[in-house]
Amino acid sequence: MEIGFENKTINIYREVHHQTKRIQESAESVVPDTDDDIGKVSSVHTSVMLKSKDVTSRGVTVSGEATASLLYITEDQSKVSFVRLSKGFSLEYEIGDIQADTVAQVSLNIINCESRVINPRKVSVTFELAGELSCYRQESLVIETSLPEDCGEGLHARYENCELMLANAACEKTFGINEQFSFPSGKPSPSRLVSQDVEFLVADKQQIGTKLIIKGNALVSLCYLSEDVNYPVKTEFSTPFSQIIDIGEEGMDNCSINIQLTSAYFDIINTISNDKALDSEIHAVIQLVSRRRRSLSYVADIYSNKMPVSCAMQSCQFNMISGVQKIKLSADERINVTEDCSDVLSAFVTVSDYSMEQGKLRAEAGMDIVYRDGNGLLSSVHRVINMEGEGGRENMKICSARMADLYLRPDGQFIDGHFSAEFDCVVSDSLEFKKVGAVELDEEAAFDTDKYPTVTLVRVEKESLWELAKTYHSSVEEIRAMNELDEDISGKLLLIPKAL
Repeated sequence: MEIGFENKTINIYREVHHQTKRIQESAESVVPDTDDDIGKVSSVHTSVMLKSKDVTSRGVTVSGEATASLLYITEDQSKVSFVRLSKGFSLEYEIGDIQADTVAQVSLNIINCESRVINPRKVSVTFELAGELSCYRQESLVIETSLPEDCGEGLHARYENCELMLANAACEKTFGINEQFSFPSGKPSPSRLVSQDVEFLVADKQQIGTKLIIKGNALVSLCYLSEDVNYPVKTEFSTPFSQIIDIGEEGMDNCSINIQLTSAYFDIINTISNDKALDSEIHAVIQLVSRRRRSLSYVADIYSNKMPVSCAMQSCQFNMISGVQKIKLSADERINVTEDCSDVLSAFVTVSDYSMEQGKLRAEAGMDIVYRDGNGLLSSVHRVINMEGEGGRENMKICSARMADLYLRPDGQFIDGHFSAEFDCVVSDSLEFKKVGAVELDEEAAFDTDKYPTVTLVRVEKESLWELAKTYHSSVEEIRAMNELDEDISGKLLLIPKAL
């Protein structure tokens, strides 16, 4: 005879596929006729945009565009110029069992970019791109299992509980920002844009009903050339953004948010007062996974005092993600330069090649410094700075990294530097347990209960009360009622009553 369970279910989003794919793409370009020949590449500025993602019967196809701006010092070392290259790409993720309603989220990054000067008028770059894909599918989850009241006498179930952080929503929303920024009056007036990078910093998340309000700032980092000076100039602009997303579920304990740039337009314009301003149009997509803490109750074991029981066990595994934690690493470096450095003009830093190993966080910061030597000529130096520090738990995952602090001071043939990088991390845990999925009673092989003693005296070794009750056809409740018990029962003599 098969016994059915009484179940309580909820809808969740389970991560059914996770894969990181890396590809290499190359592009070539020539220096415009109006610009001078390349003397030395001083830095490479990169950005990546997500163009589309399509879920098909074969998997997920992601397309994007990678851009590199090569800033270089001219052959006469008198000024700087740049050449821009871009390359479209696609990532193919083959997934055999994907369904049409699968929610696909992707994070794109340029993890390395190598440049090569083919001749003074031609350059090439090779991008190394990484796309991290997560696929979510909605399904029903049994969070509470119990035996029905009319299941018969002599049947006992052992219930266990566990706390899970389960995804209750996985969705996305596109949005745009149109803003005009005024250039700082204390900086050189801009003439040409070299590169721009957009970073979205989420400051606050608030849920009202099923609506999630996300507030933050879009940070625009700009590099430009000016007719007032002969070196590249850096500046930053920030504008707030706020978005309301209906996630369709109430209740949220944490939320993972990934904002990917999809398109961007920037132009230097003259205002009515004849000042310089940056006209910008930014488009992005918010990809989010909302999670809620749930208590799951399940049947871990079943026995009967009247007949043999056959239990079909199910193995359950859940991946759980914590909220975002911030870790900061710092380093001091004394950088040797070929010519004496009289003045540091510009510095460009990217944090890359970071990893978490055995509780240690390691990262590399690639630094390009443009400086003026003792003869007034422009020069540059490239260095890779290694940083290391305590990272916390081994199962911690790094989501993003950015340079937080930078200080440089020229000292003859050296440049003294202090650097700090900030990392956003989450802890990824895996919880696995076994539960009874189905139970069947063998009524034809019923026990002869008359031959069992009414009370059995037993000295406990390592058994639990559940194991004792199961072995001697009793119940945990009746063993407790007959004996005065505390937490430790090992080595004690217990009276085990027969319970039918």
